[in-house]
Amino acid sequence: MKLARRTLLSAVTAAALVPVARAKASQIKGLQTTIEKSIQGDGVLRLGAGTWRVSGLRIAAALRLEGVSGQTKLVGDGGGPILTIADTAEVSISGIDFEGGDAPPATEDALVVARNVTGLRVSDCRFSGFPGSGLRLEGCSGRIAANRFAKLGITGLLALDSKGLEISGNEVADIGNNGIQVWTSEPTEDGTIVTNNRVRGISATQGGDGQNGNGINIYRAGNVMVAGNRISECAFSAIRNNAGSNCQIVNNSVSRCREVSIYCEFGFEGAVVTGNLIEDVAFGISITNFNEGGRLAVCANNVVRNVSGGVPSRSGTGIAAEADTLVTGNVVENARDNGIWLGWGKYCRNLAASGNLVRNCGRGIGFSASAGAEPVMITGNRIAGAAIAAIQGMDHERPATGDLGLPGATLPGGAVVSGNFVS
Repeated sequence: MKLARRTLLSAVTAAALVPVARAKASQIKGLQTTIEKSIQGDGVLRLGAGTWRVSGLRIAAALRLEGVSGQTKLVGDGGGPILTIADTAEVSISGIDFEGGDAPPATEDALVVARNVTGLRVSDCRFSGFPGSGLRLEGCSGRIAANRFAKLGITGLLALDSKGLEISGNEVADIGNNGIQVWTSEPTEDGTIVTNNRVRGISATQGGDGQNGNGINIYRAGNVMVAGNRISECAFSAIRNNAGSNCQIVNNSVSRCREVSIYCEFGFEGAVVTGNLIEDVAFGISITNFNEGGRLAVCANNVVRNVSGGVPSRSGTGIAAEADTLVTGNVVENARDNGIWLGWGKYCRNLAASGNLVRNCGRGIGFSASAGAEPVMITGNRIAGAAIAAIQGMDHERPATGDLGLPGATLPGGAVVSGNFVS
C-alpha cells in the first residue's frame, strides 16, 4: 500500500510542477503544500526533471526529497533561501540542483539553510551561481556527501555548532571567500569529520588577513578531523585551524596556496599534522601563536617542497613551530628561506626537530636564540645544500650565531645540537 501511495504522489507532483519562467506566489505555495502533504503521507517526495523558480520553501518534519540528478533544478527567485529546514530529524535531500537566480549582489543568505536538524542527509546535489553561500548548517548532525559547490560568492558550505557531522566526497570550486567552514560559537568539542573532498579556486574577495581565502577553515571547533582532501589554488591557506583544539590534519594533498598552506594558530591546544604532501606554495606548515595559547602538536612525516614566500612579505619557510611541538620525519625541499624554523623571539618552548631531511633550502634549520627563548633540541637530521647555513640560531630575522652545522661551533646556552649530517 505504501508503494502505491508513493507512486501516485510522484505522478501528481510531476503533473503539478510545470516549469515556469518566473515564480508566482500560487506556484510556490503549491510546492509548499505538496511538501506538507508528503510529510503527512509516507514521507517521500520525488520531483521529476525540470526547472522551477521558487523561494521560501520550508521543511519542518522528516522527509525524503529526491530529484533527478542534474535535471531537477530549483532556481531562487530573489527572496532569501530557496529552502529552509528547521527543528526536525531525518531529512534527506538528493539529486537536486539549487541555483541562485536573481538574488541581490550583496546577499548574506545561503541557497539552503538547515537549523537544528538531527540526521540530515544531503547528497548528489549542486549549489551554484549565488552571491551568498551554498549550504549553511546550524546545530546539525548527519552527512553531507558527494555534492558540488561552485561559483558562490561567500562560502561553499558553512557548518556552525555541529553535533556529529560528516562532510565527505564533495567538490568545492570557484568560491569567493572560503570553501568549507567548520565553526563553533564558543571554543568547544565539535567532532566534525572532513574527508576526501576536492577543493580548488578559493578567493578572498572580502579581503582580510586570513579569515578569507581558505580551502577548509576551522574556527574554535575542537576534535575536528581533516583527512584525505585534495586542495589547490587558495588565496590564503588550504587548511586553517584557528583556536580549534585536538585537531587532526592528516594525509591531505595541497598545491598552489599563496600564504601558509596548513595553519594551526591562536588558542588551540593539541594538533596532529602528519602525512600531508604540500607543493608549490608560499609557506608550508605553521604551528604558531604561543602568545595566544597556541601549543602542543606533532608535525610528522610530511613532504613540503617548492616554497617560494608570499604576500605581503611572508618568508618561504617549510615548517615552523613555536611551543611544545615535535617536528620529526619530515622532508622539506627547495624552501627559499628556511627549511624548518623553531620558535619566534621569546615564544620558544619545548621544541625538538629530529630525523628530518632538509634539502636545498636557504637555511636548513633556524631556531630562536632571542632573550627569553627556551633551549631547543636539534638531533639526527640530514641537511643538504643549505645556501645560508645548515643550522643557525636567530634573533627574530637576524642571525644570532654562526653556522652550528660546522665542526667546533659554539652553541647557545642549553641548546642540544647533535648527530646531524650536513653536506
